[in-house]
Amino acid sequence: MVRPYDQHHGEALGARLHLPLAERSCPICGHVALRDYHHGSYGRPAPSWINCLCCGNCHAYSSSFTAAERKMVESDPPLAQYGDQVDEVFRDPERLLRTLDGYWKSGRRSQ
Repeated sequence: MVRPYDQHHGEALGARLHLPLAERSCPICGHVALRDYHHGSYGRPAPSWINCLCCGNCHAYSSSFTAAERKMVESDPPLAQYGDQVDEVFRDPERLLRTLDGYWKSGRRSQ
């Protein structure tokens, strides 16, 4: 079941930022299975970066927007696959995480 991290989970994640992603554990289930995904969003008034951090085990996640001064995303499989319809994928966290899991399991994403 997909569920967002709450404030306490966010604080626990923040305390582990000094660790490489591959060594950070999920504050909900404890597995070392965190993955991140970044999507360049240029339909906003200023360029932005959509960040999604999720657990590959329990599918808990956090998402946020960050200002982007330049193009920062090298490869974006969902954008390549869904094109103009990628926003539909982003509106449904469960579908997004299921899609991203497929990329990681098939080796199309490195984490």
